[in-house]
Amino acid sequence: MLSYLVLAILALVSGFFIYSEIQVYLSTETAVDNDAKLLKTGSLLTHLYEAESLSKMALQDKSTESFNAYSTKLDAVFVEIDSIKALTNNIDQKLKLDSVQALLQEKLENSSILLSLKTQNQPNISIDNALKEIQKMEASTGKLTIENFNKNPEKLSSQKRKILEDWVALLNKNIPENRIDQVDSEKVDSVLRVSKALLSKAKQQNLTKQRALELKEIALNRNDIMLSRQLHDIIAAFEQEIITNTYNDTIKKQSALRTSIRLAGFAAVLGFLIVGLFTLLITRDFLKVQTYRQKLEKEKKYSESLLESREQLIATVSHDLRTPLNTIGGYTELMENTELNEKQRGYLKNVHSASGYVNRLVNDLLDFSKLEAGKITLENIPFVLADLITETAESIREIYSSKAIKLRINTDERLHSPVLGDPFRIRQIISNLIGNAFKFTPEGFIKIQASVTHSSSNTLKVLIKVIDSGIGIPKDKQNVIFREFTQAEVQTEKKYGGYGLGLTISKKLTTLLNGSLTLASEIDKGSTFSLQLPLAAISHAPAPVKAEDTMPTAGLSILIIDDDTALLRLLEEVCGNEAIAVHSYNDFTKISPNAKLLYDVVLTDIQMPQITGFELIQKLRSGIYEHYNAQPFIAMTGRRDLEIKTYTDAGFATVLQKPFTKAALLNVLEGLFPKVKTSIVSTELRKEVSSSSRFTMDVILEFLGDNTEAINEVVQTFITDSKENLKELEVAAKADNNEKIRATAHRMLPMFRQLQAKEVIPY
Repeated sequence: MLSYLVLAILALVSGFFIYSEIQVYLSTETAVDNDAKLLKTGSLLTHLYEAESLSKMALQDKSTESFNAYSTKLDAVFVEIDSIKALTNNIDQKLKLDSVQALLQEKLENSSILLSLKTQNQPNISIDNALKEIQKMEASTGKLTIENFNKNPEKLSSQKRKILEDWVALLNKNIPENRIDQVDSEKVDSVLRVSKALLSKAKQQNLTKQRALELKEIALNRNDIMLSRQLHDIIAAFEQEIITNTYNDTIKKQSALRTSIRLAGFAAVLGFLIVGLFTLLITRDFLKVQTYRQKLEKEKKYSESLLESREQLIATVSHDLRTPLNTIGGYTELMENTELNEKQRGYLKNVHSASGYVNRLVNDLLDFSKLEAGKITLENIPFVLADLITETAESIREIYSSKAIKLRINTDERLHSPVLGDPFRIRQIISNLIGNAFKFTPEGFIKIQASVTHSSSNTLKVLIKVIDSGIGIPKDKQNVIFREFTQAEVQTEKKYGGYGLGLTISKKLTTLLNGSLTLASEIDKGSTFSLQLPLAAISHAPAPVKAEDTMPTAGLSILIIDDDTALLRLLEEVCGNEAIAVHSYNDFTKISPNAKLLYDVVLTDIQMPQITGFELIQKLRSGIYEHYNAQPFIAMTGRRDLEIKTYTDAGFATVLQKPFTKAALLNVLEGLFPKVKTSIVSTELRKEVSSSSRFTMDVILEFLGDNTEAINEVVQTFITDSKENLKELEVAAKADNNEKIRATAHRMLPMFRQLQAKEVIPY
């Protein structure tokens, strides 16, 4: 954790410094922006040169259209300058661009003035033309003009022109005149001289004015040149500034990049050093952990061996105790039936009570050991919870009949219908709770409330409360009582007895049943144990039991259908020992719809050659068979691939997985008919009658006990049937009749399972 923390701090610090350098990198103008400004600046210079060309053309042409083109070009230049302003955040650059715009505006005004001056100089041409015409008139009167000696006198210098004019005047004085036209020529000459003098004067004035205009034009041109130079200087300075800024930005970026690389490299090297250091430390810790783990595994194996030894010890001791306990109990009962005096009867009563106590302790130790090892398997058979609660409470009340305790039982009407669950384990929990209530309640009442807190189509959530007015349990001891071999107070064991396993087993069984067991108690006011359990609802309820408060098994009748005659014979013997009437068939088609059969339950195999157990339910429920009156169905099957829900949805009340024991069959019957009392007792199995390792008679012996005649009959039936079945298999194999092979093998399989012939079962 420290290494991760150090690496995180290193990452944050180095990240902060690198981020600050990146900010410096990003704060400078990017090369793209500088390139764009340089390109736009170059374009601006090009447009300025074009504008100057248009300006000169307008002044030469003295044309308004050219001047308008020049003005339009300057407008475009102004727009371009504005676009360059948008690309820069530098105040100096923006001020220089503003100066460029001001100078361009001033230059535009100068050009406008120059154009106006040049336009005003046009009248000199008209005066020159008038003088030329007068000179032509003089020539027509015989006068000489300077044009007679030079065709382009205007191109002469003023000095040469003056000499040439004086020469022409001298020649004109010596020209002989014609007397006839003398008078007229004198008049004309006089007019021409006057006109010429006026025009010359006007020209002289115009020349003076023109010289002034030329001076003004020169001044404006000089000013324009200065403006252009200044404009170019500003543009060049602006361009140089952009280049300098770009260069500086590049330097800054390179510096920031180098700094970032150095920081990243330093952080990476430092990070590797930290990783190396902490890898060394973690490796050392890992080696320690491995050492600790090996020690723990060794201790765990040792603890498991101790637990296994304890479990074996408990199992062995319990097993070895049961036989003498049964012997003690049996002889005690026999002695009670003999002639004894009161003192002897008291002794026997104490012996019987002590042996019962030890027997219960042995059973609880076995249950606790199995729970600790996770070896208890739950059943899922139908039973009526209300009857189970009532019977359990009444039987415990008889034990404590000497106490002045009122017992009240309130059960929900919905709990009088059958449900699916494990009635044996639920009875065990309720017995412990009610037994404790009677034990720790000197006088007063015990109230048992059973209600349905939630119900759906498939499940019921049941709440069972056992409320007493007994001695109560302190709050600080309420969690302790659920621990093994622990009671609330030390003196409790001395005063009330017990060994502190009942509530522990109840708590563990409740958890195994996916329920919860809680306690609320006050000293001298009593205790309330609340047991919550989920139970599965049965969609097809069994037929109601028509019996009195207790109904012996002799009152039961059962219809059995199985194609295995050996198993049928075994079941007949079991039911015969329990005084249960049996109607057995190895073929359902032999049962007549009009047969006068009376039975309380149907026990059927699932896979038979003529019909399956699922089809059998449909046929009996079809209404054709008069003897069927909604009796419940029990399935017998060797299949392991179907869940119990498949059978219950089809209409079966429960399922017996082959091979099953006599106790399993009788437990199922008790669950379906709670008021029926069977002879399920704990007896020791006989030793195997065969030393063969290929099979065992344990299950058969559990069914038939010491009834040697019944055992021999069942075994002989099995041998006879097996011989016939082997012949059928041989014939079917030769005929390649796979269906016959399958049917025969399936018929043989249940008895092989009952005999636990594990080697031949897979074949």
